[in-house]
This record gives sequence, structure tokens and C-alpha cells, in this order.
Amino acid sequence: MSKLNSRLILVAEMLGSVDTVADIGTDHALLPIYLVKNKMAKKVIASDVNEGPLSVAEKNVFKMGVAENISLRLANGLDGVKENECEAVIIAGMGGETIAEIISRAPWLNKGKQTLILQPMTADDKLREFLCQNGFEILLEKCTFSAGRVYTVIKAVFSGENIPQSADYFYIGEILSNPETVGEAEIAFVKKHLKSMKKCLKDIEGVGRRKELYCRISKAVPLIEEKLNRFA
Repeated sequence: MSKLNSRLILVAEMLGSVDTVADIGTDHALLPIYLVKNKMAKKVIASDVNEGPLSVAEKNVFKMGVAENISLRLANGLDGVKENECEAVIIAGMGGETIAEIISRAPWLNKGKQTLILQPMTADDKLREFLCQNGFEILLEKCTFSAGRVYTVIKAVFSGENIPQSADYFYIGEILSNPETVGEAEIAFVKKHLKSMKKCLKDIEGVGRRKELYCRISKAVPLIEEKLNRFA
């Protein structure tokens, strides 16, 4: 069985210790096994939409002797998880828009009982925008290098408040907000975003919806550069 990569190790660290957590899109259940073996969770609901990976997950769970602690479920998103079954939800390894869609289809998350640990592979700005506009508060973000790429992990809870954010927030969130948690990976992630945003500005035509996007990015870029300069 493969070892956990640094991306999923950061997800586990951001979770901390809980009684029960739901891992959505569990694939081969490597993260649930890690959580149980390291006593970070007493029970894990490991859910996946595909039968193939879940079959491999079942073999891994029995091989590692944690079958009693991990409940494997074939389901789309959070459809196979009930409201009071877990105190935290992990959704990792998917696009930000897909993660947002999964959250939107589980209205019971709006009661604020569950902590969300989210690791978007793409469109993290779309995910932050969704969270902020739907009453979720981002508590913490940390980044890590894995397989030659840099990723962010978001910790959020439902607060019920839609707090207005500055133009740069959807792009970098809480990544640079706490100097004590800013390291090489966080700087690299923000620089990657900044480079992509500047390229986008050059490519955008100033008409229609693209004009709105141009204004949004052009406002965000100097704010991000100002924050980044503090760590130069």
C-alpha cells in the first residue's frame, strides 16, 4: 500500500484529532487508514462515487486491520453521510468548483456543527468565493509541496455571516494572514497565483464579463503584491 503524500499529510494535520470524520472522495482509503492508525480519528466514514477505488479501499482497510474503524460507502459527495454522523468533513483532491457543489448539496452543513477541511486541486479562488458568499468562515490555510506542485488546504466552519472581503481574498484567502504560518510553500503558492493573474490580465479583452474579471483581478494584484512584499 502506498504511503501518504505530503498533500494528504497536511490535510490530516489541519484536521487534528476528532472522534468521527467523513472523507469524501476517499479513493483507496489511504487517508482514513492514516487517521485511524495515528489515533487522529476513532472512526472514519470513507465515501467514494466509484466502485473500483472503493473495492481497493476495502482490501486496504482489512489488510491494515482497521475495518472496525472505517465505514466504506458508495455515494456521490455527502449523499451517504447523515447530519449527525461526523464532527468534521474532508473533501480533498478535487477541483474547487466540485468541492463547492458537494457542500451546496449538503444543507445540513449550514448548522455549523462540522469543521471542513478542503483541499482543492484547481479553482481555489472559486471555492473561497463560494464559502465567503454562503456563510462559511475560513479559519486557516496552509500550503505544501507535493509531487512537484504546491497546494493549499483550507479549514473552514459555517458561521452564517457573509463578511465582505478585499479584492485579493478570493485568490489568497488566509494564506498570508498569519506570519507564523507563512513558509516557503505559502510564498510559492501565492507567487504562482500572482503569475497566473498577471498573465490573465494580458489575455483578457476589456468587454462584457471579461471587463468585470479584468477589474477584479487588476484590483487584487497590487494588494497581493503588497502582502507578499512583507515576506521578501
